[in-house]
Amino acid sequence: MCKWPNCLLAALLLCSAAQAAPFLAGGDVSVLPLMEAQGARYFDRQGRQGDALAILAANGHNIARLRLYDSPGPGSGAEGYYWPEGSMDLPDLLRMARRAKALQMQIQLTLHYSDFWTNSKTQGLPTKWRAELQPLADEAARRTRLAELVFERTREVMLALQAQGTSPEFISLGNEIEHGMLYPYGAISPPGAQGWPGLAALLRAGHAAVKSVAPKSKIVLHLDDGGNLAKYRDWFDQAQAHGVEWDVIGSSYYPFWTRKTAAQMAAFSRAVSTHYDKDLLLMEVGFNWSPTLPDGSPGQLSDNGPYPPLMSSPKGQRDFMRELFDLLKREPRVLGLLYWDPVMIATPGVGWALRESDAKAGPNAVSNTTLFDFKGQALPVLDAWRALSPSDATIQQKP
Repeated sequence: MCKWPNCLLAALLLCSAAQAAPFLAGGDVSVLPLMEAQGARYFDRQGRQGDALAILAANGHNIARLRLYDSPGPGSGAEGYYWPEGSMDLPDLLRMARRAKALQMQIQLTLHYSDFWTNSKTQGLPTKWRAELQPLADEAARRTRLAELVFERTREVMLALQAQGTSPEFISLGNEIEHGMLYPYGAISPPGAQGWPGLAALLRAGHAAVKSVAPKSKIVLHLDDGGNLAKYRDWFDQAQAHGVEWDVIGSSYYPFWTRKTAAQMAAFSRAVSTHYDKDLLLMEVGFNWSPTLPDGSPGQLSDNGPYPPLMSSPKGQRDFMRELFDLLKREPRVLGLLYWDPVMIATPGVGWALRESDAKAGPNAVSNTTLFDFKGQALPVLDAWRALSPSDATIQQKP
């Protein structure tokens, strides 16, 4: 039986632990330096111009997602597009990490292991890596060297962040890797790919590199299609069977893509985190605040899935996020969520990528899902962040 002084101490310790682990609520702000360079301006709810990252922090954002490409620039992309040189490379990442930590935000780092966007469709090798692998004797030698490159690059990045005092709390090995990464070597589909042994070797290399520098940083494995329990069970069962270790299950959730409500996503989060005894972090969440882009065309999200068309409005976006926060905070193994993309507002010269043919920007397909309107003013949705409990809405001190 617990005597009352010991019980009191235990209760205080539990309370302290709860306070040390706030619900994480933020977004992917990687594109912000590029936006600023192109002249984007941001305003708070009162119309005062300011630093977008500071505006978000003042409204309860306590974590920033930052992504890293290897060597972006012309000739390094896919399907006739590339990402601008100097944006989201290592120097840019280090600068953004310092900005985030100065605002006392936690950091979620996504290592794309590519020069360009990655997802289930595109997982291209960095150009420099491809050139190094090509002259090797055979496929076995290339696979061995690729795992070494993953380890070396991951360790290099972690050491650089550690050296400036901005070690990330969370690191995602790849982005939406449900079909693998670093194609073709780490692809688990289609038929004919090496499958899980190839992917597992790369994930084990990345895990070892992170833990060799920052043992307390948490490894995230991130898939798309949040709410699809069968997909997650199959994928993470295979990961376990192939000796892959991870700390956090990462999931993308867009009502448009998944056709799932917030309640369904909360139930999925409970089921998958309970089954694997792992925490879960929503790596991407997106919801339209306008049914169209500024030119009247549909954006990346044609609608908001199971939510009615009238909710494609500033109020509807706010109400959705309030509901989602409320439901997820009831789930003890859900760490929080990261919004996509909070700051990529409509700005001349900014699009999802640049065209190889003329170096001009393609369309900005997410300007109607941001947390700022077409003119850069903070939207009512930030009330959802501010509505978090006082301890959650406070910018967290550096651990």
